[in-house]
Amino acid sequence: MVQPQPDGPMQWDMSGEESGGTLRVPPELAANEVVTRLLGDNQQLREALRRSNLALRQRCEEMEEWQQKTRGDREFLSCRFQEARALVERLAQENHSLQGLVNGPASSSNHCCSSSQTEDLQGRPAKNRPLDGPQTLDQRERKMVEESDQHTQTTPPRSLPVEGANEFLQLLKSHKEKLEEGMRELRMKNEELEREREEGEKDRERMRRCIDQLRAKLAQAQASNVTEEVVQHRSEAQHSSDWYRELEEKLDYLQKSSAQRDRTEALLKQKDKDCAQLAKDCEALKAQATSLLGELNERQSCLDKSEHERKMLEEKLCNKVKALQVAERELEQQRKQHNVAMDKLLLQTQSLEQALKTERHVVTEEKKKLTQLQHAYTCLFRDYDSKLKSEGGDLCSRLEDAERALALKQDLIDKLKEEVEQQKGSLETVPVLTAQVQSHSC
Repeated sequence: MVQPQPDGPMQWDMSGEESGGTLRVPPELAANEVVTRLLGDNQQLREALRRSNLALRQRCEEMEEWQQKTRGDREFLSCRFQEARALVERLAQENHSLQGLVNGPASSSNHCCSSSQTEDLQGRPAKNRPLDGPQTLDQRERKMVEESDQHTQTTPPRSLPVEGANEFLQLLKSHKEKLEEGMRELRMKNEELEREREEGEKDRERMRRCIDQLRAKLAQAQASNVTEEVVQHRSEAQHSSDWYRELEEKLDYLQKSSAQRDRTEALLKQKDKDCAQLAKDCEALKAQATSLLGELNERQSCLDKSEHERKMLEEKLCNKVKALQVAERELEQQRKQHNVAMDKLLLQTQSLEQALKTERHVVTEEKKKLTQLQHAYTCLFRDYDSKLKSEGGDLCSRLEDAERALALKQDLIDKLKEEVEQQKGSLETVPVLTAQVQSHSC
């Protein structure tokens, strides 16, 4: 007995997908010249755009490198000139501070000597008067020393203009002469301060002896209970104690002045060394200035050359930009042509979809007929079995008739199956066309 076979699974061949960045053209459109020409033009335009982008990227990188190089050269030259200008300003400030340092101690020491002489002539100063002379002198000298040390300890820059080299040497010579004069004056004032200090020590010893005598007299007066002498001796003791205090303050001032003198002498020695070192540095700076001028000329020539190269590169860049604009316009025209061709292909696909719908309707009708034939075949087979059992006598003749009818039906079924397979093959082209339409529309 022949039983009806169930329908097999439907398999689809998705041949219209993109693989490896290339578009697979369906076999219906593979022979179309418009499609092949559009694909070739599209590939050429992609390659041309890629090459132009690479060339523009290289030119931009070269321009950025050149700009960075010129910027570094300009910063280096400006830094050198700023260092030279700062050195000249620093030397001028140092000259001013050294002049103040030389003139300050001289005026302060003269003032102190004159004030001490007037106090000695007057006999005694006012009581509890603060001594502002040593404090202001010490503060002023300390400030000047700190400023001069800060200026001398700073290292000079690498470059110096040639025009200011001679002026710098003249300033150094004038500084040296002024320092020598200041040292001579300070030595003379130092000797005077030494003499004043010795005199102050002698006065201090004399006052101590007087105070001891007064204390002894005061003790004797207390023993004899003489009130008038006690009052007089107390006033004398108070007067002597005030005088002693003033002498101690004067001695402290002299000691501070001697210490300040020692510091000034050490500072002057250090300034002499600094002047010698500055003279050596000036010679070295002259050589550096000449080398810097040569280097500056060389940098200027390099800068002019790089400026010329920059102009040439800008001209090349303008030409490339113009060529790129022309290529973009051509690409836009080709894109419009491609859109027109795509519209035509969309119309063709719509017509194919309409034909496919009609074929699907025909296939559904054939499937309905096939199911009806299968149902009739099963009913006929069932009737045949019942008749075979009921009619045993004429079984052979009826069996032959039934077999002939069955063979005819089987032939009809085979024909219908072939038609169904053909309709399935036509249905398989539907997803291919839909995929192509989607890819073209994207």
